[in-house]
Amino acid sequence: MKPNPYLENRNKNDARANLPNRLKILLGVVLALMALLVVQLAFLTIKQGPDFQAEVKRSDETVEKGNSPRGLIYDTTGRVITGNKPQTAVTYTRGKATTSTQIAKIAAGLSKYLTIDTKRLSDRSKADYYLTIHPKQATKIQAIIEKEYPKASKSWTTTQLNTAMSKYVQQQGLDKEVDANQAMIFQRMSGAYALSTTFIQESGVSDQSQAEIGEHLGDFPGVKIGSSWTRDYPQGDDFQPLVGTVTDEATGLPADRLHTLLAQGYSQNEPVGSNALEKQYESILKGSPSQTLITSNANGLKTSKVKYEGQAGDSLKLTINSEFQKKVQQILDSNIPGGNVQGIYTTVINPYTGGIYAMAGVNRDSSTGKKTANPLGNINQGIVMGSVVKPAILATGFQKGIITASNNTMYDQAIKIAGTPVITSYWNKAGTPTAIDALTALERSSNTYFVQLGMKIGGQTYVPGEHLALDSDAFQTLRNGLAQFGLGTKTGIDIEGETAGYRGPTTGEAQGKYLYESFGQYDSYTTLQLARYVSTIANGGYLVRPHLVGSVLQNDISNKHQKEVWAATPQLQGQVQLTADQWNVIHKGMERVANGTDPNNTGGGVHNLQPRVYAKTGTAETTTNGNSTFTESIVVYVPGQPFAMAMAIPGMDSYLDGTNGRVASEIINAFWDTVMQKPS
Repeated sequence: MKPNPYLENRNKNDARANLPNRLKILLGVVLALMALLVVQLAFLTIKQGPDFQAEVKRSDETVEKGNSPRGLIYDTTGRVITGNKPQTAVTYTRGKATTSTQIAKIAAGLSKYLTIDTKRLSDRSKADYYLTIHPKQATKIQAIIEKEYPKASKSWTTTQLNTAMSKYVQQQGLDKEVDANQAMIFQRMSGAYALSTTFIQESGVSDQSQAEIGEHLGDFPGVKIGSSWTRDYPQGDDFQPLVGTVTDEATGLPADRLHTLLAQGYSQNEPVGSNALEKQYESILKGSPSQTLITSNANGLKTSKVKYEGQAGDSLKLTINSEFQKKVQQILDSNIPGGNVQGIYTTVINPYTGGIYAMAGVNRDSSTGKKTANPLGNINQGIVMGSVVKPAILATGFQKGIITASNNTMYDQAIKIAGTPVITSYWNKAGTPTAIDALTALERSSNTYFVQLGMKIGGQTYVPGEHLALDSDAFQTLRNGLAQFGLGTKTGIDIEGETAGYRGPTTGEAQGKYLYESFGQYDSYTTLQLARYVSTIANGGYLVRPHLVGSVLQNDISNKHQKEVWAATPQLQGQVQLTADQWNVIHKGMERVANGTDPNNTGGGVHNLQPRVYAKTGTAETTTNGNSTFTESIVVYVPGQPFAMAMAIPGMDSYLDGTNGRVASEIINAFWDTVMQKPS
């Protein structure tokens, strides 16, 4: 029997020495891999262990956001114009990994106890809900779509595929069986992104719904009975157009700002300022939501801890005096004429600061006579204002050296330019040449005086019967003169929707319109532009930006006390350069309009006011509803006092009936009764 060398020599050699070479190599590889494994485990445990622990912790934590009230809007005296009214709401906080299927299940269960408005339920949402609650059918529809579009579907994104499937559901009418209430709840819940809170129903939650949902909260993860705020208006709903409105869960985020607001962290149906001051100052009025940390342990038990109590939005304090605003609105509503008149607008302003005391307006449907409050008509209605602009034309004449403070006499006479209609003043229809100075031209509102002045500004001296031969830049020169007072340019007021008015064409047959531009009967301006214009005259030539917000107030930690964190200061936009003597002519002319005794005086409606006012009236010929109509306007200020106002009434059937002066007098008296005491 042949001896076995491995057995014979086992006491002489190490067992490893008797292993084949291939086994030795394999053993080495195994040992090396084990060493690497040990190193990796050590690295994961020591170096990255805290990171993994944090990740586990994060997976078990959810931050729920609460609803913080918006800032309030006060008038200048501290009265609340826009407040908050608390109400019960049903909210939903979406989990970090919540799927559409899970949301659909919650929506179906919740619909048993909650009925919400379905007017804004989209067809797409109904189709999406159908696909979510019918997964088998969704798989079949996907196969149909991919078969119908074999090439295109291969390159589609998930979103494109979902869109095609939803469209198929709508075309086939499969979504008709969908419960609209469930689908609407699903749509609201789906509007929330991960870890964000949204409203399922923001208001009108019945006591029964509250109780039933409260009993079954364990069946609806993320759903809570919470609170929300809706805007109310203690000073009356007429303030709404001025301060603006806020969206609710029914309207959702505005479509034109949807993507911007979503990028800023808003949920689909979160309240947001939709217009006017609410929109303009959204970032200030919007509060900071509370944050509550919800932690789940291994047994599924949840604990909550408030991380941040939230902060109400900052509040706005306006320059508006709400009592005066209501009085002005009522005065306009009571005095607006009938017939073809389509509105009446007025702005009362501090000429030194630009702060607005009242901005009121009435829109009138001339076919039905129905009237609605429209304070923003002061900034978005361009109106041909007429002779109120004549002081600005006079100032331009001074600046061009055409007339001087001591030498400014011209003839009021019929203007007969070849190819254009004859122009006369209302008090001199015959056109009899009558020598008048600038003061009389303002008091009587001489159209022909200012036509001749305008022609000289444009490079031509009037000669009866000659053709118009103005400088090529005449229109621009005249408009520049008006623009230095802010006419024809936006005021920059701190609210959206402002228009600069309308500038008519200047070439071809329109060249003759230059004559009408020179006495305010061509381009259109807003009532607010008139208010800034008369403020510039009142304060000695400074163009001051109008504003509605006077300061911003911030709540302290207790939300009980407020402090001012920002206050408006006058913002200069330009300056009209005139000498003291030139300003004196303009001021004296406007004083004579409001207090003069000339038989052809135009300002009778504001005579005998105390303290005395300075004014300029205006009338423009217009066409409304196919009928020949007129615009009556007026600008007024009180020398040395923080008061100036402008008014426009377009579409009047009567000529020079004095409505502008009568209404202005009522507003001026209301100002002294409400805002300030009359100076002694």
